[in-house]
Amino acid sequence: MATFKAEVYAHQKKKDGTYNIKIRVTHNGEKRYLATPYFIYKEDITQKTFKIKNQHYIDLTDGMIRTYRKRLDRWGERQTSMTMEQIIRIITTDNENEKFDLDIAAYTWKEIKRMKEAGHGGNADTYICAVRSLVKFVGREKVMLSEITAKFLQNWADWINKQPNVTRGYVTHNYLNRMRAIYNRAKKEFNDEDAGVIRIPYSPFSHIDFPKLPATRKRALTVEQIQAIANLEYTKILQPGTNRFNFAKDVFLLSFGLIGMNAIDLYNCTDYRNGRITYQRIKTKERRIDKAEISIKVEPEYQALVDKYRDPTGKRVFRFYTMYADVNTFSTALNKGLKKVGKLVGVDDLEFYAARHSWATIALNDAGVDKYTVHTSLNHVDDSMRVTDIYIKKSWDPIDQANRKVINLVNINISETKEPINEKVQRKLFCLSNLLRQNEDDTTVHQ
Repeated sequence: MATFKAEVYAHQKKKDGTYNIKIRVTHNGEKRYLATPYFIYKEDITQKTFKIKNQHYIDLTDGMIRTYRKRLDRWGERQTSMTMEQIIRIITTDNENEKFDLDIAAYTWKEIKRMKEAGHGGNADTYICAVRSLVKFVGREKVMLSEITAKFLQNWADWINKQPNVTRGYVTHNYLNRMRAIYNRAKKEFNDEDAGVIRIPYSPFSHIDFPKLPATRKRALTVEQIQAIANLEYTKILQPGTNRFNFAKDVFLLSFGLIGMNAIDLYNCTDYRNGRITYQRIKTKERRIDKAEISIKVEPEYQALVDKYRDPTGKRVFRFYTMYADVNTFSTALNKGLKKVGKLVGVDDLEFYAARHSWATIALNDAGVDKYTVHTSLNHVDDSMRVTDIYIKKSWDPIDQANRKVINLVNINISETKEPINEKVQRKLFCLSNLLRQNEDDTTVHQ
């Protein structure tokens, strides 16, 4: 059982000479200190033991402790198995006469910040669009959780469908889906079923019909189109820096050769040993017991591309992080360059993700790889295999064999990766190289 005691601490004296009264909470040997709204002076405290002697404040803090005890007593013996966090949550916010509410818009922005910090910038962008639509619909920045009812959601969906330049069904589905995820995350955070604390009891999203998504545009390329991309000649570099066309072509083929490795994983991966790139797929690692770890063998046909973009410092596998400030600008550069690549091989609006779709489609439909191996190679989440995966030791052989089949079928060999450079640019780069070398020599002499 938790115990409470009002205390004052000598080392917490404020500049105005007052001391804040704290309520010490002790539970299963753990202690926490809760600030109260009450401040007292030295004359209100015993000189030697620093105990509160002012009866007025003794009565006030005793009242707070009685309230805390009353809130906890409703849970009976269940208190003993509660964590300190559960105890604190109950005594500070669990008021029978107080209705819990939450600014769901502000909560969404907090989650967006968390996603970006975790490297999920692309995913965060979809939530930004959803919450902006929501606040525009209500006409204010603050949207309370108590407002979110099935009728509210249906009205929002109808409003979205009436907006100009909106793909009916697709946008509505995605916005509702994103806000449902936020709503469920809030329920997970603020409800505590073990302690019987249910602050968000409703599930309004379960009472509406989500609009059906239109058929997704197929993004897979044929074997011949992959070959055509590999056969495209590099364009001449006209100014110092990266040629987007050449860069997009290279990284697209690199992704294809690495079983459709995502841009964010190419940008962040750090483990390259014994001819294998091992990484945890960022998109799914939080939903997998094994952290979505996968190891891809670098096949000889793609070694030149790997070497071309290797990070000389060894901090990461590739030096993309030195070329682009973050994964979003990296992805943007790739997709802009791929527009020109796509036009030359007859693919409208070619996107980087097509490398992944293409590998999967060619593996399944052309190379004779079974569906389960394709699924495993793509490192997807499979809830049906979640328990089985705990007992089976992983082998990368089936994935290696599947990739080998695809590479044999596509039959491209990227051995020449040197890009033609304009003579003026070459001279500038040569001068810059000499200048850097001279600075290094000068530094060495002065050491």
